[in-house]
Amino acid sequence: RTNPKIREDVQKELYGLVYDMLTERCGNVTPTEKDIRVVLTELGTPQEVFAKYDEDSHKSLIGSPYYGTYIFVLKIVLAAMAIGMTVVTIMTAFSEMQQWLEIVVSWVSLMWSGMLQAFGIVTIIFAVLSHHSVQLGEPYNLDDLPAVPKKRQEISRGKCIFAITFCVVLLILLLAAPQYLIGYWGQDGVIPLFDTNVLANCWYLILLFGLADIVRSVIRLIEGQYNRKVLITTVVSNAVAAVAVSIWLTRPALINPEFATHVGRVFAAEDSFMRNIFVNFPQFLLAVILFALIVDLVEAAVRTFKK
Repeated sequence: RTNPKIREDVQKELYGLVYDMLTERCGNVTPTEKDIRVVLTELGTPQEVFAKYDEDSHKSLIGSPYYGTYIFVLKIVLAAMAIGMTVVTIMTAFSEMQQWLEIVVSWVSLMWSGMLQAFGIVTIIFAVLSHHSVQLGEPYNLDDLPAVPKKRQEISRGKCIFAITFCVVLLILLLAAPQYLIGYWGQDGVIPLFDTNVLANCWYLILLFGLADIVRSVIRLIEGQYNRKVLITTVVSNAVAAVAVSIWLTRPALINPEFATHVGRVFAAEDSFMRNIFVNFPQFLLAVILFALIVDLVEAAVRTFKK
């Protein structure tokens, strides 16, 4: 993410610095592997070297080596927030037949509040990482550098970015416009699947569930491969997500009574499969989410211990 010209200049400077240090140490004698290790150790860890050349390290509360990753993740989350807020605005405009001025005002208001919240959440996460000096990547050790990960151990950046984007958009819909997420669109408007009042009272559980997924994806994006840190994060985040979603989806009266009545008329048969799915949708959704969390945890464990 650095300017190519600056990156090239830094590369040349580092090559020259290492060459001068080896010349000073060895003179005209060909350097041995031990000499090279000593010089590289004196030069410092990659994080320390990066901090010396990072122009932005002192421009924010979150410095090197976290700042670059923080900006990268922030861009993803803000872009996802913009998409989600735009979708909510469009759906609301079509549903309530708003005038164009109302649409613009509503969109600007949602974008402003949403962007501030997204900025705050991402900043807090990375501020905690920076404050506790959580190491990003594998430890630096010249004698035991981590091997290049095999294909099955790599974590797709695209998959992580998609997971963060999807989660942010889903959170926006659940917290800002749950009536448009799942429901029946009829002549009289939208009949939402969930009781919006009950769902509103579960906002902290929904937010906790989403944040757990975002933190897991961010750590995977940073690490780039399955390792013990990713596995521990997966265990903790999936456990938090499982508890939050279990409490949320087992809340009484979560299904909108009007929607249940409408489904009863459409699928008149008592043993109708589709009727049972919709009437018991929270339990069905809970089972699917818990199964996905378990599969994700097993995959992380298998890929980590196969390393």
